[in-house]
Amino acid sequence: MNEQPAVLMILTSHRLDCLRLCLDCLFASGALPRFQRVVFLLNGVRGRHLAYVRRTMQEHPEVRWDTISGPRGRGRLISGLQNECVRRYPEAVYVKLDEDTFVCRDWLDRMLAAYAALAGDPDLALITPIIPNSGLGLYHLLEVLPELATEYQERFQFPRTDAFDAPVWKYPHVAEWAIRRTIDMEETNRRLRRVVSEPYREFARRFSINCILYDYRHWKEIGGVPEHDEIGWGEWVPAHGKHNIVVRDTIVQHYSFFVQQDWLDRSTLLEDLRRANLPRTLPRTGLLSYHLPRYIRIARQVPRILRRRLGLET
Repeated sequence: MNEQPAVLMILTSHRLDCLRLCLDCLFASGALPRFQRVVFLLNGVRGRHLAYVRRTMQEHPEVRWDTISGPRGRGRLISGLQNECVRRYPEAVYVKLDEDTFVCRDWLDRMLAAYAALAGDPDLALITPIIPNSGLGLYHLLEVLPELATEYQERFQFPRTDAFDAPVWKYPHVAEWAIRRTIDMEETNRRLRRVVSEPYREFARRFSINCILYDYRHWKEIGGVPEHDEIGWGEWVPAHGKHNIVVRDTIVQHYSFFVQQDWLDRSTLLEDLRRANLPRTLPRTGLLSYHLPRYIRIARQVPRILRRRLGLET
């Protein structure tokens, strides 16, 4: 690639089903061979999950892979993986994707174009696309798609806000609606590009960092990825007079925040995301094999539900 060298970090911990879709979307986009390095940040990954990562690396020698491993956990156990990656590959542009984030076909071109247009800004911190089930993402979608805004108000009657803990973050039925109304990423991006006149907009508050881009200059300025990455960035950026950029004409999909996960896992949303964006990789919806992953997800919740009913777990 002719741009400044870019490194992709894929943060993965325990959702092998999501990681499979994440990687299938990345391969479909053609982006992976363009990176200087594609680094799996392995947060307590083991067993079948680790075997899948290793097999993927072996089967795709055209991609320059690497791995950085650590124990399962949050906070420093996640930020430390990112910081080790930057130290290993300095002087680059860094893109971080969570394992349950699914990209559109031209996502990398759009992210790098935004960076190229804004890299001279000394106050630039993070760049993110639209993520429909985040407060920031849905806020901008409702602003430019009036039919979506009308339906949102009629269905939910919640205020429109770009706060990280907006109703779309708190309530899984709102999140599922937002994802399903934008589920075909290519079609949604075509709609956005017909109506968005301001592709880049500044903001300086905490947001969901499922897909972000930052450069080495910013990493040095902030002193490395903060221990509690999302919270730390959300505090540091406004406190130091910096700003982030949202790319308002490009969406990527994100499956679930922890407060939504059990509810969404009882639906076929994950399979429907695949069907809408990678239809050739799934069986027909009427077949048992289409619904079997959902049944497995539900079965995994049963022991926890029983413990809660018996008062053994709060």
